[in-house]
Amino acid sequence: MTRSQGRVLIAMGCCVLILLCSGCTLPGFPPPGGSTGDSNGAGDGPGSVKERATLGEAMESLRNAEKKDLFDLRNMEITQVLGVRVDHEGKARTWSLGFREGDITHVLEFTGGSWNGVDVQIPLPYERIPLEQLVLPEQLYLQQRKTIDEALSRQGTSESELILKGEVYSLMIPSPSGTTVLTFNARTGDLIASA
Repeated sequence: MTRSQGRVLIAMGCCVLILLCSGCTLPGFPPPGGSTGDSNGAGDGPGSVKERATLGEAMESLRNAEKKDLFDLRNMEITQVLGVRVDHEGKARTWSLGFREGDITHVLEFTGGSWNGVDVQIPLPYERIPLEQLVLPEQLYLQQRKTIDEALSRQGTSESELILKGEVYSLMIPSPSGTTVLTFNARTGDLIASA
């Protein structure tokens, strides 16, 4: 992966993050601060909020919310996954799912143990992500622990940003001296490139 490709990925991630922070909600989705999180395991006790979660935990919470008729996932086609401030175990502060329903694109954001819909006006990738056939981020971070930990250490940080598009994970580790981008095959977890 070239430096310019890495910059494009970072710019895309920043655009999504800016839009996610806008606080706009989608019709039919709970407003920010809603209680769509799973009360069992969403925190360490009553009233507590879990700061980080794996994508697997977030998806389980989404399935639980669907059972309570808070979401309808039947026609949802995930086209992008974004992990914000992911630690070395693959647990993120925020998980965002870009998805398509027909010709309309939306973003769902999981943070603080709950899911919220965010209205976005930017194009998301069209290709559906076969998430059920891919290595989850927590598995990727475990499988590639040495490579990822070395890159985090070189950049002097303990967190990364993660984008899943198609069947490729792009892990970005920003620092004042530049950004390291690692790409991985999402089916196998194998390293594709480091730049």
